Formats: sequence, C-alpha cells, structure tokens
Amino acid sequence: MLRELDRDSRGLEFTVLGDPGELSAMPCGHLAVASVRLPAAAPGGRVPIRVAYEESILPLRARRFDLLYCVADLAPALASTPTVVALRNLHIYDRSYYDTLRLHVLERLVRAGVRRARRVLLPTRAAADWITRRIPIPAERIAIVPHGIAQEAFEGDRVESSSAGKPYVFLPASLERHKRIDVLIRSLQYVSDPELEVWIAGTDEIDPAHAADLRRLAEQLGLASRVRFLGVVPYRKILQYYYGAVALAFPSLLETFGHPMVEAMLAGTPIVAADMPSFREIAGDIALYFAPDDPIQLARAVDEVRRHPDATRARVARGCTRAIEFSWKRSVDRLCEIFEDVLRESGHGGDR
Repeated sequence: MLRELDRDSRGLEFTVLGDPGELSAMPCGHLAVASVRLPAAAPGGRVPIRVAYEESILPLRARRFDLLYCVADLAPALASTPTVVALRNLHIYDRSYYDTLRLHVLERLVRAGVRRARRVLLPTRAAADWITRRIPIPAERIAIVPHGIAQEAFEGDRVESSSAGKPYVFLPASLERHKRIDVLIRSLQYVSDPELEVWIAGTDEIDPAHAADLRRLAEQLGLASRVRFLGVVPYRKILQYYYGAVALAFPSLLETFGHPMVEAMLAGTPIVAADMPSFREIAGDIALYFAPDDPIQLARAVDEVRRHPDATRARVARGCTRAIEFSWKRSVDRLCEIFEDVLRESGHGGDR
C-alpha cells in the first residue's frame, strides 16, 4: 500500500505514524513520517503500551490531520479527528480457538473504536457479513476494500522450483490453532500417493504449545518424515515453494481475506481450500474446496488436482487472470475514494 501511495498519492497528503524500528522497514519512500517512541516493554509485553498510546496520545496527535486511518482493528474511541479503521483479524471475536483476557480486552477496544469510525473497512463481503453478526455496524459505514498484492514479485523469469524430488503441498501460515494445520497433516493418511509431503512455512513463536502439538501429531501418525516445518523464510523462498508445489492447501477457518490464494494464482499453483465464504469470494471456481475440518475431503481434492491435469491447468489459467484484479493500484484507488468521501462529509478540504 505504501509503495503505491508513494507512487501516486491521488491528490492527498499522507503522514505515516509508527515506531522508528517499524518505519525503517516500511517502503515509505517520499511519504512524510512521524516516529512514535513507545516506552520499553512492560511485563505484559508491548501490546498494553501500544493500546494505551493509541487510546490517549494518538487522538491528540491526530488533531492536526483531517483524517486518521487505522490499519489494524484498533481505532481511538475518543478521537475528535474523523477516523477510518480496517478490521483484519477475526480471531479477536471468536473464542473457538483462543479465549484469553487479551482477546476480550481487544474486542472491547475494537467495538469502542468502531462506534466512532466514519468508515469500517473489510477486504471481503463475507468478512463484513461475519463481523456484523457480532458487532452492530450500520451498513452505510461499511466499505469493502480487497487487499492488494505485490504482483511485481511474480513477474520476470520464474525462479527455480524448490521441489527436490518428492511432491509436496504447501502452506504458508503461522502455527496457530485456527489455521487448522492439523487437518492438513491428517490428510496425508488419505492421499493416494504415499510419497506426498506437506511443507509449512511460518513462525512457531505465536503459540509454541500448539506448534509442539502439531509436531507431536505428525510423529504419532507416523508422518513426521513427510511433514516439513520450514519456519520463517524470506519471501523470495516462499515464491520458490509455490512454484514447486503440487498445490496450495489452505485449511484456515478464520480469515478475512486469504493472501496465499492470490499468491498461488500469481505463481500458477493449484489451490485446494476450506469451503469458506471468503475463500469462495476470492477464488470462485479457481480452487477445489473441501469441507472444513475434513482431512479426507482435503486429501481427495489434492488427488483430484493430480489426476485431472487438464482441468487443473484450466483453473490455474483462470487464476492467473483473476489475480490481476488484486493489485495495490486498485486497492489504493478505492481506499482514497473512501478517504475523499469521509473528508467531504466532515467538511474538510482533503489536502492534508
């Protein structure tokens, strides 16, 4: 998003607020930046400090701007500046996998911020429908802005495949409970090819206990040699894993969007995904779907990808065309239209 705004700000002026360490890693280019130096982490970590800042100091700093855009769920409940907030994380409102005090507090804060926000952004209509069953948001304040993706990473010469002999299905995901990686591991019991492997790229630091459970599950099922936990890897390496994979397997149940599916489309990788409304909205007839939590159906979908190559190639071709729609240009165009609408409603000129 920042690269696209730096390329073309659409007649608006932007200032990016963030921690100095975060700002240094952001592609802000010529955009103005303002550092936010948070105190050292307290025993509860940086989240309480960040929340305290966003609910107290941020509203004061935002007074010099015509609009405040909060990119990840939380928006100040007391801000006098018109606010737009993007909701991205469904697990804040769902207790199926994590039920912690932190999530209860976050949900209360999100609800308070949403009440004052002039617009609430979701990346899919399905996510908006899901959220509004839990948080009352007037329909006129909801806007759908699909995420963009850095398509240039997939342009040019195709990088060498990472497939080193044995076929594999690939999943880029942190090792969290709602990602349902356990379903993917169990599916190896039912695929027709006993050589097929599962490769998972993602951090195990968010929920180390669950990460250990996943490794233990693979061992208990006698599948440890067929499940590779790759850890955190550079994005360029992620592309190689897509290119070499039999398919992207995407069993997650709490997603507002699903970036891996768009990445797979750009990479020309077949997709098998849990049959969730947001995934249908993104991938349509490009993916093969399996009943959520059903490893047997997941295995059958993977087998179908391999048994029917002509149909698979046709879906991949449709995916390459569909992926073009998820550009940062299109996403930022829509975002700035919303900013302009809010600025007009608020009586601002919209040049700050």
